[in-house]
Amino acid sequence: MKLRNLFFAAGASLLMLSACSGNDKDNGGMRTLADYDNVTTADSLLYYFGQLRAADYWQITYNDSTKASRESRNEFLKGIRAGMDAARDNEAYNQGLYIGVQIALNLSDFAEDYNVDFNRQILLNALEDGLKNDSVVNTGEANQAFRQILQKLTIQKEETDRHIALETLAEAAKAGKWQKISESLYAVAPATGTGEGDILKDGDVAGVKVSIRNTDGKEIDRRDTDRMNIGQGFPGPVTEALHTMKIGQTRKFYTTGPEMFGRFAERYNVKPTQIIEFTVAVTAPAPEKADTKDSADANAAATAQAAKPGR
Repeated sequence: MKLRNLFFAAGASLLMLSACSGNDKDNGGMRTLADYDNVTTADSLLYYFGQLRAADYWQITYNDSTKASRESRNEFLKGIRAGMDAARDNEAYNQGLYIGVQIALNLSDFAEDYNVDFNRQILLNALEDGLKNDSVVNTGEANQAFRQILQKLTIQKEETDRHIALETLAEAAKAGKWQKISESLYAVAPATGTGEGDILKDGDVAGVKVSIRNTDGKEIDRRDTDRMNIGQGFPGPVTEALHTMKIGQTRKFYTTGPEMFGRFAERYNVKPTQIIEFTVAVTAPAPEKADTKDSADANAAATAQAAKPGR
């Protein structure tokens, strides 16, 4: 991508600059164009391009506050300088350099995500062989094999995370003296409220309110319904918890991220090995709503019957 395209594509980031950057006492404040001698139009262009890149970095800190530290900013600058020094006046080389950095980051992510080590020489050999002759690479087969192996690694990682999470949960339960319901579910006993009727089972109808939180008390999700069939509509740990309760009771439970959210844990910013706290309150079900069409048909039939002779 040409410099002018990069520059204008980043234009929106300028709005972030005044809010995020500013005087840094460690470096004596922000330099302006007035601090430079004999500034050309090209120099001015690069000055603002550099400010936009700084604004991009500050935007990253919104999601990762650790990046805001002086140490992280210094490392970022070192990386920028290394990249600029590595570039050459050769388009193919620079493309390879750019892709190489991306691959290095991919390998780092793979290693972290799947708990595996990689021999990067295999990757380099495969890349080199694939560039010898464009007919060597069967894109369809390579893509299919890649996805199959990735799925296998994903399943292995999920099993490992689940095992670690259950171990962590068991240790926390022992320390907190929680009541064990199952391997993946513990409760703070007893439930509050005397309760009505029998213990709930699948197919029973009740009102259910669930508040799902981190162990630090921050709410992750809330699910309320005034009428539902037990065994439907809630994650496994919640259904399992309901099987220990009666209408009119409230109880606190503990489970793990994988058990509660499965593969959707990342959507809730829940780590794969994280312990989850949730509270369940069960109420009497709201009256079932009559079907509007059936009610209208019944009323019409009753009216017709009443209108017959002799009535």
